[in-house]
Amino acid sequence: MKSEIICVGTELLLGDQVDTNSPFIAKELANLGIDVFFQTNVGDNLARLQETIKIAMGRSDLIIFTGGLGPTEDDLTKEALTGLLSIPLYEDPKEVQRLKEFFSKRGQEMPPNNLRQALIPQGSIILENSIGTASGVLLENNNKYFIFLPGPPSEMQDVFLKAALPRLMKLTQRERVGIYSQTLKFIGISESKLEKELIDLFHNQNNPTLALLAKEGEIHCRITAKVSDRETFLKIIQPLKREIMSRVGEYCYGVDQEQLEEIIVNLLKEKGLTLATAESCTGGLIAKRVTNVPGSSQCFKGGIVAYDNEIKAKLLNIPEEVLATSGAISSETALLMAQGALKLLNTDLALAITGNAGPASSEGKPVGLVYIALVGQSIKFCEKAMFSGDRERIRGRSSNQALNILRKHLINLNNS
Repeated sequence: MKSEIICVGTELLLGDQVDTNSPFIAKELANLGIDVFFQTNVGDNLARLQETIKIAMGRSDLIIFTGGLGPTEDDLTKEALTGLLSIPLYEDPKEVQRLKEFFSKRGQEMPPNNLRQALIPQGSIILENSIGTASGVLLENNNKYFIFLPGPPSEMQDVFLKAALPRLMKLTQRERVGIYSQTLKFIGISESKLEKELIDLFHNQNNPTLALLAKEGEIHCRITAKVSDRETFLKIIQPLKREIMSRVGEYCYGVDQEQLEEIIVNLLKEKGLTLATAESCTGGLIAKRVTNVPGSSQCFKGGIVAYDNEIKAKLLNIPEEVLATSGAISSETALLMAQGALKLLNTDLALAITGNAGPASSEGKPVGLVYIALVGQSIKFCEKAMFSGDRERIRGRSSNQALNILRKHLINLNNS
């Protein structure tokens, strides 16, 4: 079954409201094995709405609308579709009674224009709204299915889950397939390089399929398949997943909801190692990310934000001549910051970072220049990196790179 989602509301086109309904509906439809091929936002204009519906009817079996079911004159979703199909609207007495009770329970008198929400397409099924005024509607016409859902996300989800979903399950139960996916998360490799390494897999895909998604500081590879259940999905993707990992596994840090910092905390605990951080340009972001992970207190002793050179010298024992000659943004300073944190906090490993997050050059060093150091009993390492973007993006990418350096070291310890 081919489906599409049409979200109605001029506020969506103006950017006043972000569409969260489409992702919710799309995920629910995927679980039913229903493909969503199109998502459209259209304003509160009858002609444009009907034009959008005509296009949708020419390519989809199931069309789901959200929004445009309110009590005002610009709520036109039902009128647009029924006008195209020449189906009359009638005032449903049960809906009228429900609306009156809705307002009565709140000690209010129902405004007359709310009766518009009791207008129902002839021959349709009412999908009751238990928390708001706009009920949904399911209409079948010429082997096409149309579902109207209210626009407010909480009401939309209520109507969809309680009323629309059970009926959609009946429509699709003979197929008994769902769309399942798993996301592999990669860091330290560009989207173009990752695609190059896997290009033949993209060319030969069928079921399962692959898709690359560029995220901030990392690349996600989503594996998707249409199968009967999750267990079958996990089995069917194993050959493809093994092939991917054999080629680019060194860059893969996690799966689905796993976060980079979560992986690192687990590796530290697994090896019985402790960590300290010394940060300048990231301002404590690395320590924050690590301590966001429950149980990180078992392996993370603490962090130092040495933003000023005086603090670098006093707390981390960096000689003033190093700061004067090499500068705060240098490999020498980064290594000394890590060594100072290692000694001060008495840990097995220390991760340090110094650089220029902008907005202007500092010490003659360009914006985006970063040095990351990792020291410990078996490692003394420093990496120079360049990042683009504003301060927030540079700091975020720098923390990603630092954590990935630590991740790779811990994995090498596991393999040694």
